[in-house]
Amino acid sequence: MEPLGVEEETILDRLQRAEMPRVAVAAALRALGKRGMLVEEDGFYMATPLGHAALRETYATLERAQDMSPSSEDMEECPSVPWLTQVQTVWVEALSLNYAVDPAELSKVLPAPLEPELHRGTAWVQVLMSSLREMRPQGLAGLAGFNFYQVSYRAAVHYRNARGRLRRGGYFVRSETNDALMRRIGNTLAEFKFHAFGEADMLMAREGDRLSFAVDPLPEFPGGKLVGMLDTQPLAGPPVGSVWPSLQALQDPLIECYDAFGVADGYMYVLTIDRGPWNARFVKPVELYCEAMQDGMFAGHARLDSVLHLRECPYRWRKLRREPIPAAG
Repeated sequence: MEPLGVEEETILDRLQRAEMPRVAVAAALRALGKRGMLVEEDGFYMATPLGHAALRETYATLERAQDMSPSSEDMEECPSVPWLTQVQTVWVEALSLNYAVDPAELSKVLPAPLEPELHRGTAWVQVLMSSLREMRPQGLAGLAGFNFYQVSYRAAVHYRNARGRLRRGGYFVRSETNDALMRRIGNTLAEFKFHAFGEADMLMAREGDRLSFAVDPLPEFPGGKLVGMLDTQPLAGPPVGSVWPSLQALQDPLIECYDAFGVADGYMYVLTIDRGPWNARFVKPVELYCEAMQDGMFAGHARLDSVLHLRECPYRWRKLRREPIPAAG
């Protein structure tokens, strides 16, 4: 509420626009006054300290109810460097190559207790390539940030924690960046246990509606060549042969994925991304070669289902969390 109070008529009008009956609102104001949460002075209602505390608790309850990644009972925060490793950035331009993968083949590269999450009868790996702008610790100006490219192979997975609760998210079976410093950071800090960054020469270039991209890994990181061109004019619907009947159908399984998992030292590490909407659209690949899927780790066991393109998506990382991995057997 406003610090100097709000007139009763203003409160009634605002809540009436929210389709709350004026009679019910007036009764609620009187009830809150009797409970010591509101006080009325000269026609203005103001929250008391008790009312402010109740308002903050209500807001926190609503926030927890909307949390896409709530903490479990045994989960603890464990940031490597609390200030440094809570970062923010913007995906300037990004693409998602959605591959349907044989679950048995994906299982071979997942650490226990992670398991492939099946959708439409198959496992999924998304090859995500993005141009990131001004990655920096939260609170710093954009000029202090890094601009670089990144490509990650994100498998849709899940696990059950020690209390039997299911948590779903992504596991990165491969990642590269074109920035040597970001690779060193990524392979040092606990926040990136699930990345195992490699390094590659990378490029994303746009000419009109055509977006070209290329990833050429350094010799010590073989198997990740990626080259292609997209027509970024949105398709009217999913491409022919896709198992998804609509963009909305794959929203929850593949897009609404906020947790990235890492397994080490008897713990499941969870890094959560709070981000804006993808606003992704189906697009058509004009040319595409993905070595990992066609000739590498999933050769003969992966099929390109669809391609998504998106632009301007801000995101930030929460503090790293972890919980014990259930004992085997």
